[in-house]
Amino acid sequence: MFKNLGKIDYKVNTQKIKIDLDQINEGVNFTEEFIVFKKKDQLSIYDRICDHNSGKLISKDGKTFCPMHNWEFVPQTGVYKNGLVKKKKEFEIHNNQISIINKQFKPEIKFIDKKIDIKVRYINHAFLIIESDNFKFATDPWALGPAFNTGWWLQHKTIANWKEELNSCDFIYISHNHPDHCHELTLSYIDKEIPLVVPNFISGSTSLLLKDFGFKNINKLDFEDQYQFKKTELIFTIFKSGDLRDDSGLYFSAGDFKGLLTVDANNLNFLKLPSIDLLASSFAGGAHGYPLNCENYKLEDRIKMLDTDRRFIKQTKNKYLQKIKPKFFLPYAGFFKEVLKRDQIYIKYNKKNQVSDYKTFCKKLDIQLLDVEAKSIFNFDKNKKIKSDSYTGQYHVDISEENYLKYFKEKYQKLDLDYIKNYFEKSKFNDNSTLFISLTDDDFENNKINFRIDFTKKIYFSILENEYLNKSLQTEDNYLHMKVRKESFLNTIYNKRSWEDISIGFQNKQFRKPNTYNSKFWFHFSNVYVSSKYVQSKTDCASCTLLNNDIHNILFKKDSTNNVIPFKKSS
Repeated sequence: MFKNLGKIDYKVNTQKIKIDLDQINEGVNFTEEFIVFKKKDQLSIYDRICDHNSGKLISKDGKTFCPMHNWEFVPQTGVYKNGLVKKKKEFEIHNNQISIINKQFKPEIKFIDKKIDIKVRYINHAFLIIESDNFKFATDPWALGPAFNTGWWLQHKTIANWKEELNSCDFIYISHNHPDHCHELTLSYIDKEIPLVVPNFISGSTSLLLKDFGFKNINKLDFEDQYQFKKTELIFTIFKSGDLRDDSGLYFSAGDFKGLLTVDANNLNFLKLPSIDLLASSFAGGAHGYPLNCENYKLEDRIKMLDTDRRFIKQTKNKYLQKIKPKFFLPYAGFFKEVLKRDQIYIKYNKKNQVSDYKTFCKKLDIQLLDVEAKSIFNFDKNKKIKSDSYTGQYHVDISEENYLKYFKEKYQKLDLDYIKNYFEKSKFNDNSTLFISLTDDDFENNKINFRIDFTKKIYFSILENEYLNKSLQTEDNYLHMKVRKESFLNTIYNKRSWEDISIGFQNKQFRKPNTYNSKFWFHFSNVYVSSKYVQSKTDCASCTLLNNDIHNILFKKDSTNNVIPFKKSS
């Protein structure tokens, strides 16, 4: 079905950027683009792009850090404080000048030299359907219900026949394991034999989750390999995100039409980007709990950080547009909202960019902005001319947000302490840190129970009274304390899901000491230690019918998603 055509080709353009050696002092030096560390006659040179989220490393009070998420870099060692090693730049020295070798790589996908009609339909959030006369595929379907433990909700309505459309696709591309892209309830309505295309992550974070969901035809495709779908004009490759996360994007050719879906991957393909006709990319921001959930900062500082983050995301997307200069730009994968009363702080402060914010910049670059909130169907003819249409059919009617929340709270109430203890002790995670978990109510107050997990050498799990928790937080030096809503925590660990479902879903408040992002911890519990494959024990809650079947059978009539039956308490 997917014929491997080999690795993608790159066109390489080498530039040399010169710096006068006499301007470099002993110690750490900053230029507009680089950080230069000089120790006697030895030089180490790094770019100023933060390896986390493409922010720019700055210097303040003797520290080098990215103001986006406070990632601190140590030029003297070439390592971030969280342990990530930053790659050095190549350079030469001639006639007292440093020539930094800067290579730019442009990928060039294979294509069938044929002009064909292409239709791109926006269904919801990151859910697109792309088709021609002889292929049809969908991306990251999220059609109903919440994501991230009820933290995220769809901003737009979904077409009524979304199930039929999805099941008629030749394949579905799932970019990564976040629930707004790999949505369990939506996928529960899909034929389990339908081909799924997923990135071949080392961790298996996406394929393992989809196997849990019951899918039989999961195609794990290697990054930068090109695949032709059957004998059609469709050729595509998957690009890896350039940060620490398991995330990806899709670069495709359909005849001589070329498109790039960056989804919400940071530094996609390490910023080695192609020339294309269509760029579809996230644009909104606000897609994480940090910094509003981080109690290391005052609220007013968190609000300022959010505003900086939102403006930075807009600047980053504008740089993508300026570098690629596509004919068309389709902002997507950012249409979610917060709605529950318990999330008022996010409703009030977690502002997002709008599609209209990109209008002026696109006009300046002569890029046609495709606003899916105005038109949702984009027909490209053989000459790449576009005709945009609106959907005129009926829309799916979902149940209320309150009923979804009621379901989660009723299902995930029972504490199985043996299971929780076993979950952590079998996690195979070790570093020199301690995790404190406090299970709380909606407002992150009234600790119901506290756990302490020591990850140094052998893993030790214990239960703490509030008094001993407070003493430990005052005396210990390397820990993360998470206050987590009880049902969200239990849903995540009973079903072995990603811990980013908690953090990105606004389901926790946290305090870090030191105030550093522990990338090793978050990657392990978000990508490595996931799926039922690694469940080591059983709990009554975990052995219940899975969430997708529960909601499908309890809250919906199987023959119609437009009718709602009375809510029943889960057993």
